[in-house]
Amino acid sequence: CPCRLLVGAPWDGNGQGDIYKCGVGLQNSSCAKANLGTTAPWLRSSAGHLGMTLVDSKDGGFVACAPLWSQECGTSLFSSGRCVQLNEELQLTGTLAPTAQRCSTYMDIILVLDGSNSIYPWEEVQAFLGNILGRFFIGPEQTQVGVLQYGERLVQEWALGQHPTSQSLLEAARNLTRQEGRETRTAMAIRQA
Repeated sequence: CPCRLLVGAPWDGNGQGDIYKCGVGLQNSSCAKANLGTTAPWLRSSAGHLGMTLVDSKDGGFVACAPLWSQECGTSLFSSGRCVQLNEELQLTGTLAPTAQRCSTYMDIILVLDGSNSIYPWEEVQAFLGNILGRFFIGPEQTQVGVLQYGERLVQEWALGQHPTSQSLLEAARNLTRQEGRETRTAMAIRQA
């Protein structure tokens, strides 16, 4: 049969991935780039996360599924998969065109820090805090961080959303001073958090 086969090349183009059309069952068959261009960037630019399944559809086109299609959400990558309908020329049809997806990685984090005299040196606490916070994508639509510090009394150092950027949050962590105090009221701090 003069058929075509689509082949995913996930490392093609400096790891951006691409799709090739190959003739099957014809003498001197060869493969050529499908040239999906910007019409289906989700299908070809998955940076090595591209896997692909094709199913014939009733109208003569294909349902193309990329089960390893990934979406960047801040600094994380989530492989959620995606399927679309393509015509025989491998162009998207209107019925299953991909829609913009929102990242579902919203997090509100409250850190509870012991600032009593039993914690020293404080610089190590600041370095630890900066190391943890530097790993999150901070923003109103992503992760928001608040900090409570306790010793003899409880102090809200900053509220959720008070530092809307990573840079602002890391600067606040570097400038955080210890509350001090002879008592350590951990239970009170956890209840308040």
